[in-house]
Parts: sequence; C-alpha cells; structure tokens
Amino acid sequence: MELYLKNWYDKFLDELKRTKILKVSSPFIKEQVIRKMQSQFDFKNFELITRFNLRDFASNVSSLDGLKFSVECGANIFGVRDLHSKIYLFDKRSAIITSANLTSGGMINNYECGIYITDKSTIQKIHNYFNELKRMAGQKLSLEQCKDWQQELSQVEISNTSFPSLPDYGSSAIAIDKNRNYYVKFIGTGYNREPLSFSTKVVIDKALCHYACGFSQNKKPRQIQDGDIIYMARMTINPNDYAIFGKAEAIKFVDGRDEATPQEIQERPWKKDWPIYLRIKNPIFINGTLNDCVFLYDLIKQLDYESFPSTQLRYLNGERDINPYNSLSQQPYIKLTTKAVEWLEPRFQEALTLNGKVSKRFINNLPQSQTNIETWED
Repeated sequence: MELYLKNWYDKFLDELKRTKILKVSSPFIKEQVIRKMQSQFDFKNFELITRFNLRDFASNVSSLDGLKFSVECGANIFGVRDLHSKIYLFDKRSAIITSANLTSGGMINNYECGIYITDKSTIQKIHNYFNELKRMAGQKLSLEQCKDWQQELSQVEISNTSFPSLPDYGSSAIAIDKNRNYYVKFIGTGYNREPLSFSTKVVIDKALCHYACGFSQNKKPRQIQDGDIIYMARMTINPNDYAIFGKAEAIKFVDGRDEATPQEIQERPWKKDWPIYLRIKNPIFINGTLNDCVFLYDLIKQLDYESFPSTQLRYLNGERDINPYNSLSQQPYIKLTTKAVEWLEPRFQEALTLNGKVSKRFINNLPQSQTNIETWED
C-alpha cells in the first residue's frame, strides 16, 4: 500500500499505460483531464460513474462537455445521485481510493489524500461496490441525453451570484414504485404553525394522524387510491415551511365511512371543522423535533417546477414564469413527481436513521379510530 497526498497524476498515468479496463467513480470530472486520458487510453474500455446533476454543470464544478466527449469516444458513463466516492480501478491489478475527483485540481493542485492498493481481496470488494453503483444507475449515458442537457442549460439564465434550480438526472438507491402515487398532506394551517423545537410525538398526538388525516367537508380526498403513499408535513414557523415527519399507506376514501364520529370530535374538537378522513395504515414517524425532519421548501429549491406534476405540466406546455410555492396555497395536500420522491425518500430514511422511529407502543397508546372499516356497511 502507498499513500498519496498531492499530485498523484503521474501515478495515475503510469497505471493507465498498463491497464486494459479502467473503472472510475468520481462525482466531478473536467474535460481537460478527460481529453488527456483519451489520448493515451481506448475509451471503449473506460467505465465512469459520476453525477448527472445539471447544477454541477451550470456551476462549472463538473463538465458536461467532458462527458459528451467521453461518450463520443465510446466510454460507458453512468449517473448516481449524491455520489461522493472517488475510486480508480486498474483492471483487477490495482486500485486508488482517494478524496480526489477526476479533475486537474484533484489530481495535481489540491491537497488530497489517497491510497494505492494491490491486495487482491480488497480490490475485488471495491469492484463489487463499483458494480453495485453501476447496477443502481441502470442505463448508460447517451449522446442524445448530453445534447438535451446542453439545450436545457442554454435556456437557463445564470447570474454571477446564484444558480437556478436544475434537475438531477442521476439514479437513486431508493426503488420508487411507479404504480403508486405519492402525496404530501399538510397538517395545520397558516394561523397555527408550530416552531421547529416542537416534538413530532406531540404533533401525532394532537392530529391523531397515526390512523387518519383530516380534511374539510368540501375537500374530500377522492384522488388518492389504496396503496398510495402519504407523506405528512406539519406547517412550521421561523421559518415558514413544511416539516415532513411521517409517511403511511393510504386507504381509499369511502363516503359515510370515513368521517369523524361524535366521540372522535369530542376527543379532538378541531375535527368538527375537518371531519373527513383519509385513513392510513403502516405509519412511520421520525422520533424527534420538527427541526429533525425533511423540509418541503428544500425539495422545491432543488427541483423547482419538477417538484409537482401540476407545475411540471405547465412547464411542458411552454410556461416559464412558474412559482411552485404558489401550488401549496390553500391546498390540503399535493401530489409529488417521481423525481421529487427520489429526492425526498433518501432524506426521510436518513432522518429516521439519525433520530429513530416513533415506537409502536407510543402509537398504540394513542386514541384509536372508533370505526371498524373491515366490518363497516353502508
């Protein structure tokens, strides 16, 4: 094993000369380095896993032209969201694990830290990891996609101080069931927002959202079907936002059955104004404060019009002056795009890992529904 702290570019080129198949994982790449590599290596034997976030290209931390050139030369390129690992595999002979991206800064100028490995067992494990990332990524990058992204970036106005919200076309480790729809249900109103220090357990207790989410009489949730996924978000203050603290499977609304009983209204008087139920099952809640949750505005900042099908459709129809935040106004819930779920779900799972889940014992000790939906008859 050898240690490299800076300027390991010569070592990389030396390994490249003796390599038949090169596999690299690098979040960011630069065209200058790619072209230098291609002058010394057949890119038909080059596999690269990187990021396909258009913000990276717009901010010039990575090069779309470099990816396009690589594809034109026969490289197989794959995109994974939130990629951070930097791996350089030279056949099954050697590997470099480093903090350095496939850029001149990473390979020459920056103070990086990496190790050169020749142990066969370790190299095989790294190959297994690389192949798992590639499996997650799915289809390789095409020249047509590169051209589409160039066109998309050419239509975006970028100022000297900020970059617009742009999509991430990389794949996610989270498998999204595209046969389901995904929604965010808003809990609370603009007049009774809660601070970020508020406990999620208190939110659950007050809303009794472990068995149903409440709606007003004139906004019955007929759009939502059995098995759809409902994320639950409490409206917050300082800042005004929506803290996503739980999720569950929806049970399709049935007139007459899915209404608060007199006893349930007595338990929670607010149900007099929101007596309609969207019943849910298999709820999962983050065990923490609202500050520990995932925020809807962060999703919108990242995806902009691609957050919701409604705004996405407006964009596809030619509209450009779209403010997705306006879509939340006066609505009890909103439908998410697949890209939005792919952004949200890993962060929701991360929050669960960091804070734990609200226990079943706590949920079972809360008031339960007075209606047995399995034996209910109209």
